[in-house]
Amino acid sequence: MKAPRLKALRSSRSKAFTLLEMIIVLGITALVITAIYTITQGTLTLADDVHRAEARDTRKHAFATFCESLFTALPATSTLNLKTTQSGGQYLHELELQNVPSPFDGTPNFIVKLYTQGLAGGGMRLLLSCQPMPNPNDVLKNKPANVTTVVLFEELLQCDWRLYVPATQQWVTVWAEENPTAAPMVFQHPPLVELVLEQPGEESLRQVFWIAPSQPLTLIQPAPVGNTLPNGQPAAQIPNGQINVQAPALPSGQTGLR
Repeated sequence: MKAPRLKALRSSRSKAFTLLEMIIVLGITALVITAIYTITQGTLTLADDVHRAEARDTRKHAFATFCESLFTALPATSTLNLKTTQSGGQYLHELELQNVPSPFDGTPNFIVKLYTQGLAGGGMRLLLSCQPMPNPNDVLKNKPANVTTVVLFEELLQCDWRLYVPATQQWVTVWAEENPTAAPMVFQHPPLVELVLEQPGEESLRQVFWIAPSQPLTLIQPAPVGNTLPNGQPAAQIPNGQINVQAPALPSGQTGLR
């Protein structure tokens, strides 16, 4: 009777897992789970980085389009001011446009500012503020202005504005246009605006925008063939129905605009 029982007990023990085998199986399972988690986490991180890069590129493109439409449609009676200050070892710029349409709904007679603000831990951010032109009655009543502020870019390493002055053929960081009277005035704005933008981990981005001329373009009617110009040179033949347009020339070395 004892022999069959002992044989059955030995047979059941041979079919079960030992403690060492269970530990080995658990270790292999843990390694496989760790490998899968690492691969998945790396894939998610890569996808998140790609998404952030695409979002930054989209924001830069949208901001460039906004600046292009803002400067090319700048009214001749608007004033343009550029201020540059030094704070904490970095230069902060403020580009102010007065008597321009609101960038939000196109309402005329607004003040739009694009300015940088230093951050406590270093770097800067770019903001846009918009408010109506001050009303003399509101100023006398000390009525606060309705200012709307939007943060455009965070954690910038560089954000520089410059204006090109044709008279000196130089880029400047300070520009002032003032209207001492209440009557509208036509200002001769600089023809070009330069923006240099740099974010951490990315190359510096340079954009050049064209400002619409305050004075109308000069139209030159075609001269008849055989006529001479005031300097004595023969006039070039221009096809019928066409005219020449004289626009402000680009600075030397400038090949194109944004």
